[in-house]
Amino acid sequence: MDQLYTNNMLQERHHQIFIEQTPTAIAMLDTNMVYLAVSKRWLKDFKLEGQDIVGKSHYDVFPEIGDDWKVKNRECLNGAIDVCDEAPFYRKDGSVQWIYWDVRPWYNQQGEIGGLLMHTGDITEKKEKELQKDRVDSILEDTSEIARIGIWEMNLFTNEIIWSKLIYEIYGVSEDYIPNISSNLDFCTNNESKKLVEAAIVNLMEKGIPVDIEYEIKNGKGEVRFVKVIGKIEYIEGVASRLFGIIQDLTSIKQSEKKLFKAHTELEAIFNSKSIAVVTTDKNGVINRFNSGAEQLLGYTSEELIGKHKPEIYLLKDELEQFRTDMISQFSNDISDKSFNYRNENINDTRQWIYRRKNGSTFPVLSTITAVNNNQGENEGFIAVATDISKIKEVKDELKRKNNLLNHAEQITKMGNWQWKLAKNTVVWSSNLYGIFDIEEGSVELEYDTYLDFVHPEDKDQVLKHIEKFIADREKKGLVHRIQLKDGTVKTLKIIGEVITNAKGEIVEVIGACQDITEAKIAEEKLIAAKEELEIFAQKLSSQNQQLADFTHITSHNLRAPVANLNSLLEIYSYSDDEEERADIFDKFSNVIDHLSSTLNTLIEALKTKVGDANENLEKCDFNNAFENTTEILSGEILKSGATVTGDFSRVSNIDYNSIYLESIFLNLIGNAIKYRSENRSPEINITSEIINGKINLKFQDNGLGIDLKKHGHKLFGLNKIFHRHPDAKGVGLFLTKTQIEAMGGTITAASEVNVGTTFIINF
Repeated sequence: MDQLYTNNMLQERHHQIFIEQTPTAIAMLDTNMVYLAVSKRWLKDFKLEGQDIVGKSHYDVFPEIGDDWKVKNRECLNGAIDVCDEAPFYRKDGSVQWIYWDVRPWYNQQGEIGGLLMHTGDITEKKEKELQKDRVDSILEDTSEIARIGIWEMNLFTNEIIWSKLIYEIYGVSEDYIPNISSNLDFCTNNESKKLVEAAIVNLMEKGIPVDIEYEIKNGKGEVRFVKVIGKIEYIEGVASRLFGIIQDLTSIKQSEKKLFKAHTELEAIFNSKSIAVVTTDKNGVINRFNSGAEQLLGYTSEELIGKHKPEIYLLKDELEQFRTDMISQFSNDISDKSFNYRNENINDTRQWIYRRKNGSTFPVLSTITAVNNNQGENEGFIAVATDISKIKEVKDELKRKNNLLNHAEQITKMGNWQWKLAKNTVVWSSNLYGIFDIEEGSVELEYDTYLDFVHPEDKDQVLKHIEKFIADREKKGLVHRIQLKDGTVKTLKIIGEVITNAKGEIVEVIGACQDITEAKIAEEKLIAAKEELEIFAQKLSSQNQQLADFTHITSHNLRAPVANLNSLLEIYSYSDDEEERADIFDKFSNVIDHLSSTLNTLIEALKTKVGDANENLEKCDFNNAFENTTEILSGEILKSGATVTGDFSRVSNIDYNSIYLESIFLNLIGNAIKYRSENRSPEINITSEIINGKINLKFQDNGLGIDLKKHGHKLFGLNKIFHRHPDAKGVGLFLTKTQIEAMGGTITAASEVNVGTTFIINF
């Protein structure tokens, strides 16, 4: 074992001596990535000269090594080999070092991995030269592309012609096109260009005169282009060996020149126009150009003003002072600085001025004053372009007056107008329309949906269908609908629109008006309600008149007989002397008076029910209480008849009602059920409550005599209508019950079968 250890140590020492003396950058590390030996070249390449790194960790020496390299190192310690031709090594001082490497494990005498051998090379200088060349090539390529310049050359020994990629593009041919000496002639558009090219080729080939020509071509794609061709001959030992040069696409430049010339021509035309005044000044404000339009408008000649006067000669003093103040405010922080020279600023101002003619008369103009700068951006003066707007101002003033009248009319009628341009979906509202929708003018960006957003949810489908049909039919159509404002306010609007079409019949615009008719709608609804109330009142009055007629009939039939009977008894009583007879007559008085009192009370109750307003005395009434009160009042009749009376009010226990009416209803219906009971069975009466279709119902069900509804149904609830030969039947109870129920807005119906029973259903 000692001998083995010694051998290993000797082997490692031999390796260290070899590595230290090797001329390349090599490092030997153990399995813990600790340096065992490094070459001098290693120390120099990695700027470690003068440092003793043997015994130190590789990662301590190079803290900039990342996790990805550490992973590869571990793989090599497991037997892998890591080779890289080039890669950037980012040093902790911020520099970038380009290196190549070969990292592989080394083995001891037992064949075990003892660590790693790293062989590297610094190729930074070479890589930087490559990158520099790439950058230069890229710049040249970009420059050629921007300048539209292609390179060409021709081998005079083989006649082979080489074009750069851009020349193929300029000539509109694919890169498999083989150019020749006559290619330039083939693309010429006219004989003049061909002669120019032919002469240039002859002069170059025979006389050695360099080529520098411009001409027009039509390329392979049929595009007309302007090209500039430059070329010269290269000599080797006095023998012409090749032609080379460039071809530049001048199409954009030529087009720009044409546009520039056109613009210059147009500017000259504008300057010479007699309808537009153009005045320029130098940097001191002295007029140096005064066109014929200015002469026409102001009455001065150019000779009178150029080099002699400033524009102050035709400007009003107060407007000029206002202009100076505005310019100081725009370009200076100190608006009180009267010494500020606004002429040095880059002014571009458009406003309305009043010009004064040579004859002293004045007129309005719209003028744009612009600073004229030289190549260094220094102000060389100003140019003012002005047009006479006298007629335009008159029209605008008249239009403004009419708009004001329209606004007043809209305010009075609560109307607004709108425009909707379909192509751009832009919408314009009048000021009054903003007011109708309670929106601050200019606070929202109007579009088609802005209006729809305010439409009342219940009316939205109707409005959408109306708009769709309106646009399809292209007819003026009005619509009344509601809108709901942001604060919840509901308004009623009336809208009407008109479609505007172009020459092709296409819809380009929709215009219309909108009127707030909320108050009119409310007034209309009130009028309709008043009319309905009047009709109801008339019906009630007619009903009451009919009732009075009924009561007159009752009085004539039901009161006449008792009164006549009383008169007869009184007359007999006055003539009788027999005390026993008088006592008998007096007893009869009592019976007749009781009968008369009963009749009067019945009539009075019925009259009260019809004429009074039962809804004035509403209170919360309990069905159980009404039921118990009624059974107590009728307790004698219930005992005498052996009736069974039950009530189930678990579903609905109370109601807001007139308590006198409710107890009267219970008393009449239960009393009738007992009164008209069958002799063949004990009376059974059942009262229940429930809710049907959101309304409270009471059901009174008995097993009494029943009613033939086919025969008597039409007069079931009539006054003094009787259907049984009962001694106490008077035909008032059901009439009184129906009257009370209807006075409270309810209804009563009946279902009955003879000898089976009757059911009364009250719908409150």
